[in-house]
Amino acid sequence: MEVILLALKRSLVMLYNVCVRPRVLSSLVHPRAQIGKNTKVHLNTAIDQNCVIGNYTYIGRNTDVTKSEIGNYCSIANGVKIGQGEHDLKNFSTSVRFTKDPYNDLLQEPCTLGHDVWVGANAVILRGVTVGTGAVVGANAVVTKDVAPYSVVVGVPAREIRKRFCPAQIETLLESKWWEFSNADAMKFGQKFKDND
Repeated sequence: MEVILLALKRSLVMLYNVCVRPRVLSSLVHPRAQIGKNTKVHLNTAIDQNCVIGNYTYIGRNTDVTKSEIGNYCSIANGVKIGQGEHDLKNFSTSVRFTKDPYNDLLQEPCTLGHDVWVGANAVILRGVTVGTGAVVGANAVVTKDVAPYSVVVGVPAREIRKRFCPAQIETLLESKWWEFSNADAMKFGQKFKDND
């Protein structure tokens, strides 16, 4: 009976997503998750109720997003884990059996991804981390601390290997707030930025 109820629940969520959010292809996206316009969520991706996903963002297959805020124009590859629960190592046991409210106890700090963040396949971004606007997280990286805007981080634990642009260009990009533009205006800005390079 429990299996039938779970299948029915997933079917209802999928129907909701098809009718209300046609670019959300996964039945594992909670109806209360806020999904921006023209954002695509691929199959078998789980997004919980306490998530806000911006506009024009792409989230690949088999990705899990928990209690997180993700900005506009982000590209998240397949198999990424963002903001997953972390067990209390100071408690006598790490088992969730000894917590009163497992969801809130394990997920105290939200995770934040700025705008135009690219996260490579199978990367893990730990709870409470902020990934700055324009940053790139390499495939299979484990991000344990905040990432500065327009930084490229790789490895386990993730470390910065370079900036995407020089400081003056980063300042121009951040001040422009181009990610708040319409898609057409963002493309025009991008061409102008490239021409001035």
